[in-house]
Amino acid sequence: MARRLLLATLAFGLILGLIFAIFPEIDLWAASLFYDPQTGRFPMARDADWERVRNLAYWVPYLLVAPSLFVLIRKFVFPRTKMIIAPSVALFLVGSFIAGPGVLTNLVLKDNWGRPRPNQVEQFGGKDTFEPWWRPGGACHRNCSFVSGEGSLAFWTVAPAMLAPPAARPFTVGAAVVYGISVGGLRVTFGRHFLSDVLFAGVFTVGMVLLFYYLLLAPGRRNDAKLEAQLDRIAFALHRGIAALLAGIGTGLTRLGAGLRHSGQALLRRADPD
Repeated sequence: MARRLLLATLAFGLILGLIFAIFPEIDLWAASLFYDPQTGRFPMARDADWERVRNLAYWVPYLLVAPSLFVLIRKFVFPRTKMIIAPSVALFLVGSFIAGPGVLTNLVLKDNWGRPRPNQVEQFGGKDTFEPWWRPGGACHRNCSFVSGEGSLAFWTVAPAMLAPPAARPFTVGAAVVYGISVGGLRVTFGRHFLSDVLFAGVFTVGMVLLFYYLLLAPGRRNDAKLEAQLDRIAFALHRGIAALLAGIGTGLTRLGAGLRHSGQALLRRADPD
């Protein structure tokens, strides 16, 4: 199932890419719906109530991944303790969170694609040239428009939704997708992202979630006992490495102290020959 959904997500991404490549004006049209040419602003961006909604929505994914992150950190600190969340589940949630919204969205795309945000382009009162999604060489240098970071975070909630019982999973995953579209759509109304930024954030993030699900939780591949044993070995190796590092630092400081003591004694003898 996860493999079929992953292939379907990739196919949807290809179709989406072609549509927005052939008709890039869709992005401009969608942004224009929320732009006021008389004031030269996106009015919702200055609405305090919608800003509060945005801030609340921003923290939901962090709250959902926090228990799994805590369990993994606890395992590395106390390797002999039994994990209270299945290792495959914890690694699935934390791994997809780091790889999707973290690495792919923020490190690979947003800081390297160069696409200006809607409120930065000439059509909406800015100074930069509008760039279609497929052209990375825009005027933006850091934290750029493609793709939506907050949209990616919101779409990541598909990961915990995938953990629901099979009968409920279509509803939980559907709700997570609606949540991602809503949070990403709010960024469109603020003039901070184009529509394609949000949709591609969904494709990339959901694709990453499905990849991790296939690798860690797909029937026939899931092995919690093996995973926990591997985490034990990693944790003990880290402990040994830290112990060796601290021992090396201690030895170095001891030698440094001995050298300083001898130097001090030599200086005293020179200052007071008698």
